[in-house]
Amino acid sequence: MAFSPALVLLLIAAPFSVYAALSDLRSMKIYNKTNLGLFIGFVVAGVFLFPMEQYGLRLSQAAVMFVAGMIMTSFGMMGGGDSKFIAAMAPYIAFQDALGFLFLLSILSLVTVAVHRGIGAIKPLQPSLTGWRSWSAERRKFPFGVTLGTSLIVYLALKAF
Repeated sequence: MAFSPALVLLLIAAPFSVYAALSDLRSMKIYNKTNLGLFIGFVVAGVFLFPMEQYGLRLSQAAVMFVAGMIMTSFGMMGGGDSKFIAAMAPYIAFQDALGFLFLLSILSLVTVAVHRGIGAIKPLQPSLTGWRSWSAERRKFPFGVTLGTSLIVYLALKAF
């Protein structure tokens, strides 16, 4: 297997994505340290992986997504952790892949909501889910960090392999 920037980015992003998904399931929060770690991982690795103009473009994607996310958060359209995670993961996605990534995100949104609701509906599992806020929260709330983390991992894995 040949060296690829996507593989390096996958190895950096996967632990943060898994942690974001689990913390969102457990507490309905994605912590700033997770978002910061994901972003710093790109900042450090990106210097070595990309030409400066592409590196700069990817960092500007993060800035744009941060501003858009904060606006959406201020209007109550999404949680602050989700919007910061989106900004932190934005540089991992190549600009030319944005539409493909959004398609992947939409498909995985349907899948993760269905799986989350399905698991919550299984009566024998319900005692094990006690204390996990995502299964005891209001029915209309969903831990979108699960979808975001999964989408980033799948996208990078598809690019790497």
